[in-house]
Amino acid sequence: MKTTTLGLAALLLAGGLSVPALAATFDAQYYLTLLQQKGIEATDVSQASSNVIRAEVKLADGSTATRYFSTATLAPVGAPAPANTRVLSKLDVGGTAAAVANQSLLYDGDGTN
Repeated sequence: MKTTTLGLAALLLAGGLSVPALAATFDAQYYLTLLQQKGIEATDVSQASSNVIRAEVKLADGSTATRYFSTATLAPVGAPAPANTRVLSKLDVGGTAAAVANQSLLYDGDGTN
């Protein structure tokens, strides 16, 4: 009897712990329906970040485009910047060539650096 009660308590506890994990899953169909109800011709929805969804939207000319929306308000937002994004500047892509090897401070002229 005591073992059965402990087993039942453990089963209920494990079931209670799994409910929050299920609540945190992303429901693409839910957001797809909400966007369509707002008049946005979305064909596919995925999670871009914790508070932004990415939607494939059918445009008036029949083409599709990727658009981003807030999960809280479904208002359009700019695309989230991916991690480790680097913007190139003139310093990165400028027209000057790299220094010639024999002009380096480490170059001693005999082939042994």
